[in-house]
Amino acid sequence: MNAGATLDVMLDIDGVLYPFPELFTPYASAQLGRELLLDTSTWAFYERWGLDESGFVEMLTRGVREHELWWDDSTYDEVPEVLASLHADGHRLHLVTARGVAGVDAALAATRHWLALIGIEVASINLVDDKPSVVERLGLDPHRCIAVDDAEHHVDSWHGAGIAAVVLDRWGTYSGDRRSVRDLVDFADLVDGLSAATTDLTG
Repeated sequence: MNAGATLDVMLDIDGVLYPFPELFTPYASAQLGRELLLDTSTWAFYERWGLDESGFVEMLTRGVREHELWWDDSTYDEVPEVLASLHADGHRLHLVTARGVAGVDAALAATRHWLALIGIEVASINLVDDKPSVVERLGLDPHRCIAVDDAEHHVDSWHGAGIAAVVLDRWGTYSGDRRSVRDLVDFADLVDGLSAATTDLTG
């Protein structure tokens, strides 16, 4: 059991907890009627297939509405155990995701269903584009928060708000300057370190 301070852990979902690129690729391939290769070198991977953002959102929304995406119990291998451990250590888990782009009601329903399937409790589910806004809305102490996201622009926004954050570089393709971790196990180690001592992760 962790004897350190209780933290608010801000977690992106897709690409961090849920294998969205890996599952969206075959779904999109079936929708477009052509073979597509999984591309993890860019956050906007769909652009490599000739889709613009509106085309991506339209396809995603259809997949969620038809229960083809987000409604199953898929996670990356280490996720259930790590989340359960963080919860057992007393940390508060907050999902902070841009899933609302596919429709708020559908995204919330799918996410709650997924959480029930994997047996994980969270303190809050937040569908936002401006992710750091969640901290003020929930009345949290920024110095007691740490965030993880697979998109550098979201990590930049966390840092801009003075909140510790790291890039999850699950596929080893991140080439930016922010601190990165390879999976949720490595992220949990950072949480433990910040919990045990005052550690500056914002640089």
